[in-house]
Amino acid sequence: MRMTWLVSTRVFKFILRDKRLIALMLIIPVVMALVIGYGFGGEIDHVSVAIINLDEPTAIPISFSNRLIDYLDLKTDLVDVTKIIDPTIEDWETIKQAVFDEEYYGVILFPEDFTDNLAARLLNGTAVETYIDIFVDNSNPQISSSIIKVVSKGFQTEFGESMGLTINTEFAFDETLTQLQYMIPSIMPFAVFFMSFILSIISLINERKAGTLDLLLLSPYRKINIILGYMIPLSAVSIIQATILLLLTIFAFNVPVVGGVGAYFAIYIMMLLCGWCGMGLGFLLSTVAKSELQAVQFIPMVIFTMLLLSGILMPLETLPTWLLPISYMIPLTYGAEYLRTVMVEGTGFLWHWHIAPVVGFVVLMVLLSALTLRERQI
Repeated sequence: MRMTWLVSTRVFKFILRDKRLIALMLIIPVVMALVIGYGFGGEIDHVSVAIINLDEPTAIPISFSNRLIDYLDLKTDLVDVTKIIDPTIEDWETIKQAVFDEEYYGVILFPEDFTDNLAARLLNGTAVETYIDIFVDNSNPQISSSIIKVVSKGFQTEFGESMGLTINTEFAFDETLTQLQYMIPSIMPFAVFFMSFILSIISLINERKAGTLDLLLLSPYRKINIILGYMIPLSAVSIIQATILLLLTIFAFNVPVVGGVGAYFAIYIMMLLCGWCGMGLGFLLSTVAKSELQAVQFIPMVIFTMLLLSGILMPLETLPTWLLPISYMIPLTYGAEYLRTVMVEGTGFLWHWHIAPVVGFVVLMVLLSALTLRERQI
């Protein structure tokens, strides 16, 4: 018992002497609680949807289509309605292409006889079919299903559950796409980022404790050369990890890769960039963390925050508006969207604008790491 007490006393003194560790222990639970609460507590809202309203009532002087559109526009926060001015049936194909181009998440087409058919059913009891056409981007099944549900709920709220509405749904991509198949491509860059972060921060801490890092810093080598020297072998590890993840994604989870050789090249490029992001962040934080214990404390605060705010687990549309600027500063936000674009949608094979902020983050982290890298003070 006495030995146990002596060991416990020694550990307590070690913790109390380490001011950084105490600060991390107090701050991290607060950060994680806030991020988890806001990250999972929100609902999907402000999804951009185009409306093509061809409805021309003749039986009654009011438009039931406008009534449903007003419900979607004014009585729900889920969709942001964009009404196409002077619409024609030709606009249907045009706006569908805009959905592919990510200008909208979906488009709703009201036919010319929407009001007349619904009026005949309401007033005369005629069993006339009332229908609308919906074209949705189903690369995110959560958002596409939410759009369909809110339209159905709006119709039932405005006209009653017994009226019936046929929703002719057309999907932009494979309609058998599951939530797991949507998430896997975005988890891949996170996995490489996470492992690269751990390896880089632990490597520099161990090198500093062994004294080899101080010898390198006292040598004629530039600090940027030292950082890049660490990145080369760690990059090889990232490529191996990317290969393993890609094989598991294709053969274990049945996630197809749309496109040819260019798609695979794009996947490796983004995975390597995300690995470099993790390395750069690890190198930078290694100047703050002086021990492996402090380094481990950074994992929940940094890694889990990025995981929850980058749209990997939950769509960005569920986050509060004030958190979105933080999401847009996280490289995984763009890495996850890029791989979903390449693997699920089949676009952006070699160059896509999502690459630019990731490259910028890598450059910034490497430069900051080189500027803050210092030899150990004795």
